[in-house]
Amino acid sequence: MGDAATLGAVLDRYAIDTVIHLAAESHVDHSFGDPFRFTTTNVVGTQVLLEAVKLRAPQVRRFIHMSTDEVYGEAAGADAADLTEAAILAPTNPYAASKAAGDMLVGAYLKSFGVPAIIVRCNNVYGPLQFPEKIIPKFVRLLQRQQPCTLHGTGKNTRRYLFASDAVNGLDTVLHRGRIGSIYNVGSDTEVANIDICRALVRIFRARGLLPDEKDDDEYIEYTADRPFNDARYAIDSGKLRQLGWAPEVGFAAGLERTVDWYIAHDDSWWARGDSNNESPAAAKGV
Repeated sequence: MGDAATLGAVLDRYAIDTVIHLAAESHVDHSFGDPFRFTTTNVVGTQVLLEAVKLRAPQVRRFIHMSTDEVYGEAAGADAADLTEAAILAPTNPYAASKAAGDMLVGAYLKSFGVPAIIVRCNNVYGPLQFPEKIIPKFVRLLQRQQPCTLHGTGKNTRRYLFASDAVNGLDTVLHRGRIGSIYNVGSDTEVANIDICRALVRIFRARGLLPDEKDDDEYIEYTADRPFNDARYAIDSGKLRQLGWAPEVGFAAGLERTVDWYIAHDDSWWARGDSNNESPAAAKGV
């Protein structure tokens, strides 16, 4: 992590007028084992960027901060209403708490220093090139080795999934049409249980002749201890962004197939190019 002066010099050198802040520690499991790392990156790191930007008005015209639907906490019950941007923040794990704290800093710098900020809260993003610590690429890598997918608890926790290109289009819409000082939820309505993701991936692998037909789908599922607290579901209302003309374009079934095909075409050597401090695909366990 750089300091504000160093980052400010970069902004000046390249005459940067827009900052889209995507950097974060984002793997929830890791936040239980090393919460201070999440605070340092997601809270202090965000403030460093804000400090660099606040001294560069009007050069920097937009500061877009990527947050998460997890800051709202659990949307308990399948019939619970989708949460709008006005919902109270009630994070339940260290990762979500660090992102909520970052959101609070962004809002404070908007009010106190006039930083031209917009907050974007996205649900689970998936697609090609995603590092295989996240649920979908992790399961794909396990099934490629004909190993079972590992699920926390019963595997019935649900999440909503947004294909990467739809997430990028959401950011692009906010960049060009969003209002300074606003918050925008970016999410799909596709809600899937973790166990059903396993089964869907097994079916895709079978269709490509990469898994034997004689084994039952659930033989590729292995259960492990649940998190200390595992939100049953998240549910956000993206109506505000849809009013600006955005909508998801890639359905979950099609997006899942495209994602699987990319990982099949790229072996683990692809990830050797990345940060050696990241967890290796083979070591990743649990969801």
